[in-house]
Amino acid sequence: MTLSLAYPSRLLLAVLSLLAAYLLGTNLAWALRLPRPGRLGQAVEFLRLWGPRLRLNDALRLAYYLLLPYLVLYQGWVTLLDLGLADLDWIQGLGLTVALGSGSLLLLVLLWRQHARLVGTAWLLPQARWLEQPLGWAFVLREAILLEAWWALCRSPMLLLAGPYFGVYLGLLLIYGVGLLNTRTRYELGQPGLREGIVLTASIAPVTATLYLFIRNLWLCILLHFALRLVLLQIARSVSPAGAPAGKS
Repeated sequence: MTLSLAYPSRLLLAVLSLLAAYLLGTNLAWALRLPRPGRLGQAVEFLRLWGPRLRLNDALRLAYYLLLPYLVLYQGWVTLLDLGLADLDWIQGLGLTVALGSGSLLLLVLLWRQHARLVGTAWLLPQARWLEQPLGWAFVLREAILLEAWWALCRSPMLLLAGPYFGVYLGLLLIYGVGLLNTRTRYELGQPGLREGIVLTASIAPVTATLYLFIRNLWLCILLHFALRLVLLQIARSVSPAGAPAGKS
């Protein structure tokens, strides 16, 4: 007897399975971060040595955040409409993007200035070093595309099960919850110079989620994410002390 799941349940199961795989992989990688004896230790050391040279981290992030949502779409487990890629109103959407983006940027700048004042340091955003490279903005755009594509998939079953308003924010809570279950993320939240990048992403997420609630346009969410991150990194670059650690690219 074959178990046939309804479309929303099948999509939710697919998303939860991918999130479970993410948590398993990230927590296992964190557990193996220290040198170990034996063949397992040698394999881990090989990956630690050659991973950055072969850009394995970039390849894994591309596969997980972009290719997996595409495969879910290709299998018919999610639709273009669910992801915000169909039935788009560009005229109204652009107006709301500019309005929400302007207000959110002002609020985010004020919050980051207050944070810098409270901790007594400049804006420690290592990703700002991306902008020192030729075409550094492309790294910021890549980050916006990867994260927004993945967030769109994570909230898609919630939209079907809980409706557009609650679904968007349930999806956001799901993303936050999975992030906090990542041992490395919890560790970095306690480290100055590392936590700021996490907080930056976490502060942009509700802005683009709110935009999606009103316009359901993934492309404009990517555009707004890119603009907010780029401006904030430009400001951080201008006020951060020289020699700040470079971010991952």
